[in-house]
Amino acid sequence: MGWALLGGGRTTFVLLAAPAILYVLAWRIGPALYTLWLSLHQYNLVYDAQPQWVLFKNYTLLFQDAGLWDALRRSIAFALIATGVELIVGMAAAAFFDSKPPGRNFLLGLFLLPMIMAPVVVGTVWSALFDQTVGPVPYLLELLHGPRIAWLATPLSAFFGLVAADVWEWSPLLALLLFAAMQAIPREQYEAARVDGATSLQLFWRLTLPQVAGMTAVAAGLRLMDAFLELDKVFVMTGGGPGTATQFASFFIYKQAFQGYELGYASAVITCLLALLAVAYGAYLRQPRGSVRG
Repeated sequence: MGWALLGGGRTTFVLLAAPAILYVLAWRIGPALYTLWLSLHQYNLVYDAQPQWVLFKNYTLLFQDAGLWDALRRSIAFALIATGVELIVGMAAAAFFDSKPPGRNFLLGLFLLPMIMAPVVVGTVWSALFDQTVGPVPYLLELLHGPRIAWLATPLSAFFGLVAADVWEWSPLLALLLFAAMQAIPREQYEAARVDGATSLQLFWRLTLPQVAGMTAVAAGLRLMDAFLELDKVFVMTGGGPGTATQFASFFIYKQAFQGYELGYASAVITCLLALLAVAYGAYLRQPRGSVRG
C-alpha cells in the first residue's frame, strides 16, 4: 500500500528519495568519513605531497596542545554566559508577549528580526556599532561622560562585545520557544489563581515558570551546543583577537586548517569536538518528551 501511495512502485519511491540520499551521502556522510580518515594522517597542505599515515599521533598532540584547551575554555565560557543572558532576556520577552500588549503581533515580528539575519550580517552590524570612529555606542558613552573603551581591542570588552551580539541575535529564538510554551498553559489556571489573590509576580514564579521549565531546558541545551561552535561573528568582529582573547574552538580549527594548513591535525580536533557534541546531543534526545511542558 505504501508503494501505491508513492505512485505505484518501488522505482517511483527510489526516484523520489534519491536527491535526499545523494545529498546526505555527498555533503554529510562523505565529508565526515573523509575527515575521520584525514585525522589519522599527517597532512600539511604546503609541505606534504600527500597524507602520511600516523595513526593516533594527531589525537595525542591535541591533548598536549595548551592553545586548544584555552580555546575550549573560552568556548565554554562564551556558551554559558551568552546562553544564560539569552534565557533571561528570552523569558522576560516571552512573558511580555504572553501578557497581550497592544500591537503584540507587530512587536513580536519586529523582535524576531535579528534571528533571521545571517550571523555574518549580525557581526558586521555590531562591528559598526562598536567602531571607535563612527560607532554609536562609543558616541553615546562620550555624551554620557562614560569611559572611553576600545570595545573590540581589549580582551574583556571584545569577549563581551561578542556576547552582546549573540544575545541580540538569538534571544528572539528562546523568546519564541518560551512564548509558545506559555501559550499552551490553560488560561483557567491564571483566572483561578487571581481569584485566590495571587499577584503577577506570584503567577509567574509559581504557575508560569514551573510549566515552562521543560521547554527552558530544551532551549538552553540547543543554544549551548550552537554557541559552543560560534565562528562567524568571531571571524567578522574580532578575528580571534586581541591576541587570542576571543579565539574559540571553531576559530582555532579554522586557523589550523586554513592558516597553518595542518589539515590532519585540524581534522583530529574536529572529530573530537563532534564526538563531544554527539554525546551532548544524545543526552538531550534522552530527555523525556513529557518534560517539555514541565
